[in-house]
Amino acid sequence: MWHFHMFWLMFKNENKVFIFCTCFILQLELTFSYLEIQGVTSSKPGQLIVETEKCSISMKMASSEDVNEVMAHIGTCLRKIFPGLSPVRIMKKVTMEPSERLANLQALWDSQTVTELGPCGGFSQMYACVCDWLGFPYREEVQWDVDTIYLTQDTRELNLQDFSHLDHRDLIPIVAALEYNQWFTKLSSKDLKLSTDVCEQILRVVSRSNRLEELVLENAGLRTDFAQKLANALSHNLNSGLHTINLASNPLEDRGVSSLSIQFAKLPKGLKHLNLSKTSLSPKGVNSLSQSLSANQLIANTLTYLDLSGNVLRGDDLSLYNFLAQPNAIVHLDLSNTECALDMVCGALLRGCLQHLAVLSLSRTVFSHRKGKEVPPSFKQFFSSSLALMQINFSGTKLSPEPLKALLLGLACNLNLKEVSLDLSSCELRSGGAQVLEGCIAEIHNITSLDISDNGLESDLSTLVIWLSKNRSIKHLALGKNFNNMKSKNLTPVLDNLVQMIQDEDSPLQSLSLADSKLKTELTIIINAFGSNTSLTKVDISGNGMGDMGAKMLAKALQINTKLRTVIWDKNNITAQGFQDIAVAMEK
Repeated sequence: MWHFHMFWLMFKNENKVFIFCTCFILQLELTFSYLEIQGVTSSKPGQLIVETEKCSISMKMASSEDVNEVMAHIGTCLRKIFPGLSPVRIMKKVTMEPSERLANLQALWDSQTVTELGPCGGFSQMYACVCDWLGFPYREEVQWDVDTIYLTQDTRELNLQDFSHLDHRDLIPIVAALEYNQWFTKLSSKDLKLSTDVCEQILRVVSRSNRLEELVLENAGLRTDFAQKLANALSHNLNSGLHTINLASNPLEDRGVSSLSIQFAKLPKGLKHLNLSKTSLSPKGVNSLSQSLSANQLIANTLTYLDLSGNVLRGDDLSLYNFLAQPNAIVHLDLSNTECALDMVCGALLRGCLQHLAVLSLSRTVFSHRKGKEVPPSFKQFFSSSLALMQINFSGTKLSPEPLKALLLGLACNLNLKEVSLDLSSCELRSGGAQVLEGCIAEIHNITSLDISDNGLESDLSTLVIWLSKNRSIKHLALGKNFNNMKSKNLTPVLDNLVQMIQDEDSPLQSLSLADSKLKTELTIIINAFGSNTSLTKVDISGNGMGDMGAKMLAKALQINTKLRTVIWDKNNITAQGFQDIAVAMEK
């Protein structure tokens, strides 16, 4: 322990305390950062003991009033550097006897007018103090980015990608400053591998900050041990405001997520947003997670976003179904590419997710219904009873005619839904699915966007287009990859029917995609119809190999059309001549 009887305290430097010995000559004996303080004690008259990370300092003064004055100076400096935080919190533990002394000091600090905070809650001065404390160089470009760009954008998100050009060690004080900063509520990083030291600082912030609300560490190279440490950090912060956690694309595995799940069950304010996509989960880990989400009664009312896509969820005994079957507030649910049973999911959604669910992504899942058996009634009932659905994605999920019909009829009789986007691309619908669409689509008035690309519809497309044109609600239509194996004699009637749809003066169609259809020069039949169309604002004709002839026709259409705003036309074997034709047309 350092003992000082004749000394001089100096607070000139904003980030440090300097102690000079005045026994014979003025000599600097000791200096320490404010952030090194671990505790302050004054239990005897005229004595002040300061505990720091490196040592204990005992100072003998003439009276308790002198001690109070020193403490008042320290608190005032802390209030300037860390506005919004109590000096007692920065000093960790303060003991003064009698207790009225501390109460008087607190009243003094509270009465002081806080100077202007500076950009983003005074982040830069906190960053400077943290650099000084941890011994890292102060990077002026960090200060400039925050004080200029972040201030201009008025953002509450501190994005580590903005500083990815720096050495990874320079990220440590940037993150550490969030422990004290009251402005930023979100820390994010995507596709940036985070070092162990940076991760440790993130964990420290999580365990101590009451302002951090959102943590996004996507594809950051995190593993099981980080998830376990994050769970421990959450357990130590009873005042945590964290409600959004995104750890997608990190191999946390069952052990890591199970550790986190234990804390999810205890979160005092619940969760709003949870993304554990592609985290190497098996049904065992998902069960553990689901049971914890069910155990926290707040989560049923707070969780609005859940993404478990890219994990293995196969099995009939998943606790996830039980969780989804309980009344909840989920608005966005993504179970894509999980091998979960589509019919079982919808059965659970019928019981728990009718009121709020708006976005449902079940692409590349499995429909366990067996041929010859009836589709479970709950499947159709969910789509006929939903109150909020806006986006449905079944892309890549093999749908036989029976479940497709149940889906479409369910939507057709649902009077609550107004504008639904339905993605049925790559569902292997083929002829049976085309016939179901022909029988239903004209009478469905709540589908405004329909994607049926890549479904092997070649032999039925001519008739299907006629029925699609009878629908008065579809504004966005995707038909690409359905023309690849068609003979010319079969292709002509399809294109003619498409032209009639495009030229219909009452057509609601605003965007049309024929991407990757390999139509070659036959595409010019469609392009010519663009000239007189007054409803389309976007077309995608990429991947058709139309060549310069197609480009020339497109140039003519663009000279006439006044509505198109977006034309996607890459992968079409266009030479410089074709691009020049388009450029000249655009100038006109």
